[in-house]
Amino acid sequence: MATMLLETSFRLLLAFAGAGLLAGCGSAGSLMPHIDPASSQLNQGANPRPVAQPPANPAEKQIALPVASTDILCPEVDIAEGGAAYRVGGAENASVRYQFNIGDTARECDPAGPGQAAIKIGVAGNLVIGPAGSPGTYSVPLRITVTQDSDRKQVYSKTYTIQATADATSSGQFRIVADPITLPMPTLQLVNVYTIEIGFQGGGGAQPRAHRRRVSG
Repeated sequence: MATMLLETSFRLLLAFAGAGLLAGCGSAGSLMPHIDPASSQLNQGANPRPVAQPPANPAEKQIALPVASTDILCPEVDIAEGGAAYRVGGAENASVRYQFNIGDTARECDPAGPGQAAIKIGVAGNLVIGPAGSPGTYSVPLRITVTQDSDRKQVYSKTYTIQATADATSSGQFRIVADPITLPMPTLQLVNVYTIEIGFQGGGGAQPRAHRRRVSG
């Protein structure tokens, strides 16, 4: 009876985690502190304001205004094929030890000097313990890449170690904000210049460390 309840709970957790993937690239404010207040509008695809004031006399030099974060149209965060979840165990629920799921993503583009932008990427999700697993702390590799669209050249790639702790009845949460990625900014429409992709890397997960339950009292 206890096994049936655990399997039912695990299925519900997986279904809930999968539904989170439908949200796609969320507002950076939920993952990144000190976000520009206008970033939510930016994430919805708002057109950036002009950053240069045309001169009244064509012979005069154009006056360049400072670039702000709200001027830059950031690329969306794509999840790599097969990289939305990391499952250890068999294909059937009864044989699953644990599973990591990506639930939300965010990005923020800031000016980083003349002709450059710094891209920050946030990822959040959860860890679920399966019927064949045991409570503990597990870790998995998460890879972040940025590709230049014009020639499909990979201009950035880094693998981060994601860690979370969960027990048999509740999921564990993880959240990471990657190091700022400084890249050339030939135009404010960076959505047309770069593609951001994230995803868990294949392979076995790390062995769990001893799990300590909190005792209230």
